Amino acid sequence: MTSPDPSEPLSASALGERLNVGEEQILEREASGVLFSIVRPARMRGREYPAFQAWPGIAGVPLAQILKVLGAPATGGPAAYGFFTSKNDLLVDLTPIEVMVGRLTLQRAVDLLAQRLLASTQAIRFNAVMGAARAYRADLDA
Repeated sequence: MTSPDPSEPLSASALGERLNVGEEQILEREASGVLFSIVRPARMRGREYPAFQAWPGIAGVPLAQILKVLGAPATGGPAAYGFFTSKNDLLVDLTPIEVMVGRLTLQRAVDLLAQRLLASTQAIRFNAVMGAARAYRADLDA
């Protein structure tokens, strides 16, 4: 089930339920860089997994490939979270999440180029996000 909020915080157990795997597998996947978690500033402990990591079009290989470009797990969850949830100039002011799933997650007016990108094939959208991920990583390394 897709949450309307891509950043909905999930426990490892809840993310595991959505991906049909156990909590231990979630932790292993995070350690290997194919999932990520964040700790919100007001919390001292308790990792949270953004829900979009279980969404069709993102979960599995696409997410793992983008996280690899971003340098996960070395770059950490906050960098990945920032990349996926922020509007990106290279993606015509769409977020990588929106481009990957082919729809807006926050209703707003977007220009014709953004509409065309959202309507593109999954392969075109994925390649656009990979290009944005490479640029984001270059900025992190600069």
